[in-house]
Amino acid sequence: MRSRYSAFVGRLAGYLEATWHSSYRPAFLDLSDSPNWLKLQVISSSVDQNKGQVHFRAFYRDGDDIAFMEEKSDFIFEDGKWYYLTGQTS
Repeated sequence: MRSRYSAFVGRLAGYLEATWHSSYRPAFLDLSDSPNWLKLQVISSSVDQNKGQVHFRAFYRDGDDIAFMEEKSDFIFEDGKWYYLTGQTS
């Protein structure tokens, strides 16, 4: 999760695509309107065999304010690597 957050900060679409499971990966990833990310807060994480979940908040600048998005992300471990599947925002 932390490496994917860092990739969003650096607008590294190639890394995000490579760590997104092929069954859920979008055909095109446009990060041009990505906000100015400030901080990642991992609230919880869990692993059950080859499935994982991370609950996090990612803080960003919104004009003069600071806002955040919160998500529970699902991951799967395949071929020796973790891949992002989907996320549910709240």
